[in-house]
Amino acid sequence: MPWCKTLSAVPTRKNRFTVFIPAQMRVFLHVHFLRRLTLLAGLVFLNLAVIAQDEEPRRRGSQIIDDTTKQVYGPKTSRYYFEDDVFLNRPVYHFIDTAIRNFHRFTYVQRHNNFYQDLGNIGTAIHPIYYQVPDVIGVTSGFGSYDLYWEDEMIRYHDTKSPYSNMKVILGGKGRSITRAAYSRNINPRWNIGFNYRGLFIDKQIERIGKGDRNVRSNYYDFHTAFQTKDSTYRIFLNFRRNKHEADEYGGVQSDGDPFEEYFFTNAIPYLKEASSNELRINVHLFHQYEVGKALQVYHRFDRYRQGNTFADRPGPETDDYYDFTEVDSAVSNDVVKFKTVRNEFGIKGNLLKLFYNGYYAIRGYSMDYNLFDEGTARVNTTGTEHYLGGRMSLRLDSLGEITAWGEILQTGNYRLEGRIASKWFEASLKQVQYAPSFLQQAYRGSHDVWNNNFDDVNVTEINGYLHYRSKVLSLSPGVTFTRIGNYVFFNADPTSPEQIVLPEQTGGEQVFVLPELRLSLAIAKHLFIRGQAVYSKMLSNTGDALQFPEFFANGQLSYENIFFNDNLDMQAGIELHYKSAYYAPAYDVPIQQFYTQRTFEVPDFALIDAFFGARIKRGRIFVKLNNIVQLITKSGYLPTPLYPGQRNTVDFGFDWSFYD
Repeated sequence: MPWCKTLSAVPTRKNRFTVFIPAQMRVFLHVHFLRRLTLLAGLVFLNLAVIAQDEEPRRRGSQIIDDTTKQVYGPKTSRYYFEDDVFLNRPVYHFIDTAIRNFHRFTYVQRHNNFYQDLGNIGTAIHPIYYQVPDVIGVTSGFGSYDLYWEDEMIRYHDTKSPYSNMKVILGGKGRSITRAAYSRNINPRWNIGFNYRGLFIDKQIERIGKGDRNVRSNYYDFHTAFQTKDSTYRIFLNFRRNKHEADEYGGVQSDGDPFEEYFFTNAIPYLKEASSNELRINVHLFHQYEVGKALQVYHRFDRYRQGNTFADRPGPETDDYYDFTEVDSAVSNDVVKFKTVRNEFGIKGNLLKLFYNGYYAIRGYSMDYNLFDEGTARVNTTGTEHYLGGRMSLRLDSLGEITAWGEILQTGNYRLEGRIASKWFEASLKQVQYAPSFLQQAYRGSHDVWNNNFDDVNVTEINGYLHYRSKVLSLSPGVTFTRIGNYVFFNADPTSPEQIVLPEQTGGEQVFVLPELRLSLAIAKHLFIRGQAVYSKMLSNTGDALQFPEFFANGQLSYENIFFNDNLDMQAGIELHYKSAYYAPAYDVPIQQFYTQRTFEVPDFALIDAFFGARIKRGRIFVKLNNIVQLITKSGYLPTPLYPGQRNTVDFGFDWSFYD
């Protein structure tokens, strides 16, 4: 077996590779939280209510709606839109999603088509399988292992004819519970308010004492409001978002890898007992615009963002096999990092016939604070101001397609050039980006790590394209992505190092790779479908072996789909498969919350197979899913990340219900 070749070199950090609502939902309804939410809502309402005083004259008399014999309100009356729809001058409204297709994909990895690896449990640190071009060309914190839980969904602004609310509850097997709640209503036809809540309450899968012994605790909420004047010349969007994410870290399973099944024993022994990682993110966002005419609008965007990351542990003899280095000798490890930005963007935009244009100037102030690092000794500035100048355009060619472009430049010389063309027959895009390495890659000092660098900016060229063929029976989309990276900065493991094994590194050459891809959907019989996706990776140049991808990647689904009882029962049932060939998957370093490149532990290939059933009954949806059928038979599972066993065989159940009155 392939894993046998390298298990002797498997690293520790020292020898780096030798129906019920969860109880935590009641916390959300606690009086303290309601007071804070009410105070925030009151401040917004007080300001917007002044503008809303010019409301239309009150109607005299009353109107009786007979909603006892007919459901007047529903998904068609509670539409929503995004801020970007307004920014791009697209009067688009989206209907509430009531589809049952893929409703069972509730984990973050499966919702993103398995293109991410985590630590084997929901809410743990997560990392993309393939390289992704960053969204910011300026400075960033570098702590991005929980980005996906923060950027989960764009805020939806509703236009409701009646109050809309939704409750979604996932009762995952082995103590994995997720709660989502949403509420929105219109104060009047021009003013909408709403909030969202999301809670992750995920029990440990290793050394779980009992129910409620958490691996991950996460509480996200946001409050949002949108308002426009009678003639829509002035529009304003305001939202407040907060997420606190807490993870109990265990450093992976101790095993000599012989037999491989040791990783999946119920009495598996973790490396760490008391380590934890915490992250708090808060953002206040404002967008407002004034319309001079269809050809000209002026706008302003404001964001105040705060991110704090901490790592804590009590190092001792039992952790010596994990930590390779001690920079700060203390009975308690307590590393704290705080990153703050304030960004203001001012611009103009408008439509000239079928052409949308936009030009802007943005100023962004930033600061990075380490509790154990003297910022005065850093080789890069930990505080400063960035100035952006950029523009966007979009040419809509009716049913033929659309051409879009985006360009911006930073005073440091970093830049972004992006273009995309899309139609029903093909799509293609080009990205040319130069961006700054993160603060974490440049300088850091913590309990078990220290470095001080001055890396050059990274430059990337990415080109991809797809052809589309669609009919009632067959949909086929072959495509390819070509990427070249220069001056790539990454975290690298050197098991021969006498001290720190994991350190940031910049390549002197370049990384060049191609990813051919095929997407398929085939109706093989009435109500019976096969859907799939396959990616092949080919490295053309890989200086320092900085990037490690699986050679083959595949997703597949066989499903039966049908609608019964006059459209009152919509169902989908089937099996799903995910497969990655064996490869040196990035490993995870707990103290710095980073995935890093390694070349000593080859994660074996594995076919992850799930069975599922989902149904929509009027306004409610339910699903049942059996995870990891292979492990049920073989008693051996898979490793998404070295030393971390993946999701074990278990049964999940979930439902959501929407209310429109």
